[in-house]
Amino acid sequence: MTPLGPSRTFLQISPLLCFVTLLVSPISTQPILLAPSPQIAIQAEPPFFSPNHLTIRLDTALTWKNHTQEAHSIVADDCRSRSQCSFDSGVIRPDHQFVLPRLDPGHYPYHCGLHPFMRGLLTIYTPHSPSSAI
Repeated sequence: MTPLGPSRTFLQISPLLCFVTLLVSPISTQPILLAPSPQIAIQAEPPFFSPNHLTIRLDTALTWKNHTQEAHSIVADDCRSRSQCSFDSGVIRPDHQFVLPRLDPGHYPYHCGLHPFMRGLLTIYTPHSPSSAI
């Protein structure tokens, strides 16, 4: 084997490893869930809402499912001011759910109205349409 043999092999594999690394490496610290019906699990242990930070597309319904043995609620932080309230689930009993059909684009910090230490963040975005100008 020549001294350049292993280097050549590495150079041939290296672009493939870089591509695979890009595919499996996280690019953003905030998860983006593009499922047709995303779901947030309400849990008894931290982080309480899983995923705790969620980004979804405009016009995507979102479901919170209560997996605990006690009641909870999902309340947008803007409801505290009472001037507007983006969403308020009311009481969600154990093994029940709350479905939020639609929100305008933006960031929506929220909490459990019965347990205010339980907090989450919902981000709604508008997908960019491809440009028709060529």
